[in-house]
Amino acid sequence: AVVSTQSTGERLFRLVAFTFVFCFKMKGILFVVLVALLNVVCCKDPAGDWLGYAQATSTGQRITYIEAYWVVPDDPKENGAFFSPWFGIETSDNLNLLQPVNPWSANSWSIYNEYFQWKPEYNYNSDAHGVQAGDVVYGNITYIVEKNSYRLYHSSLNDTWGVFTEIPIQKASSGEFKNYTIAYFVFEKVYKCKQYPPNNQVTFYDIKIEYDGAPVKPTWTTGYKSNVCNCRA
Repeated sequence: AVVSTQSTGERLFRLVAFTFVFCFKMKGILFVVLVALLNVVCCKDPAGDWLGYAQATSTGQRITYIEAYWVVPDDPKENGAFFSPWFGIETSDNLNLLQPVNPWSANSWSIYNEYFQWKPEYNYNSDAHGVQAGDVVYGNITYIVEKNSYRLYHSSLNDTWGVFTEIPIQKASSGEFKNYTIAYFVFEKVYKCKQYPPNNQVTFYDIKIEYDGAPVKPTWTTGYKSNVCNCRA
C-alpha cells in the first residue's frame, strides 16, 4: 500500500545540522561524492553502482526523521546519461530503501520519491516534477507512529511544488517489523566523467536527523562501490 499525494505551497522549515559536498575529489574536511543509478545484480545495499556515499548507522535506534536541502547541479555537457544524487534511509538488513531522488534523465533534471526493496525485488516511484540546474530542492522522511509507516516529502522551493508518499514498514522473515537504522547521502549510477555535472559537485546542507524522536549528530563514514571519476565522499 503506497500513498502518494501532491502539495503546493506547504510551509517549510530550516534547521541547520551540517553540510555534505559531493564532487570528484576531496575538498578540505567536507564530504565529497558523486554516485550513479544503474540496476546491477546485487543482494543488498550499498549497491554496486554507487560511486561514493556517506553513511550513518544507529546502534539500534529507529531513524524517525531526516531532512536536507540541496541545489540542483549544473547540466552535463553531454546528454544521454541517467544518474542521481539522493539521500535516504534503509532497514538494518540493507534491503528496504526510502529516498527522495533528483535524477538526470538523458537531458533534464527531475525530483520524486522512490522506494526500493531487494527481496522480493520491487520499486515504486511517486509523481515526478521537472527542475532546473540551480534550483533549490528539499526533502524529508518522517516516521508515522500511529501507522507504523514512513512519509516522504520532496519539493522544489523555486515553484513550491511538492509530493508526499507514504510507505508502510515491511516485516522481516521472522514476522517482526523491520527497523530503519541507516542513513545515506549518495550519488549513483556509472557513466562517463563528461556526462556528469561539469561543476563536479552537489552540496547537501541544513541536514537534520533524529533517532527515536531526539535530534542527533551521528558519526558518518564514507565509501564507494564503483571507482568512477575518482568520486569520493
